Amino acid sequence: MIVLALIRRIPGMLSPKGWIAVVLLAGFLLFGAYCAHRAAQGERDHQTAMKAKTEAKASSARETAAGERATDTTIINAREKELSDAVNSLPDAVPSARRVRLACERLRHQGAAERLLPEPCRSGG
Repeated sequence: MIVLALIRRIPGMLSPKGWIAVVLLAGFLLFGAYCAHRAAQGERDHQTAMKAKTEAKASSARETAAGERATDTTIINAREKELSDAVNSLPDAVPSARRVRLACERLRHQGAAERLLPEPCRSGG
């Protein structure tokens, strides 16, 4: 209603040519709105397709990574066992005084409190 009142106030709009201009303008506006909606929908469809494609690629990469992690875990566990077995096969021996002093210095540099140091470190400190 307000639109019709506004149109009647504009000079020359009551003529048939004026109404044709209004109808054409309305038609162009509707067509523009339709095109804008279709373009937005097309962009959403394109983004959905790209997201699905990216997700499929990422899924494949995750499966590959999981397989590699499983292989790496097996290798790491085997190496740890080898090292552990190698260390356990060595005979127990008392460390040299030099190794004890070095270990004590390392503990001091790490900030260990004097009362928490092992006995050989306290007397040699």
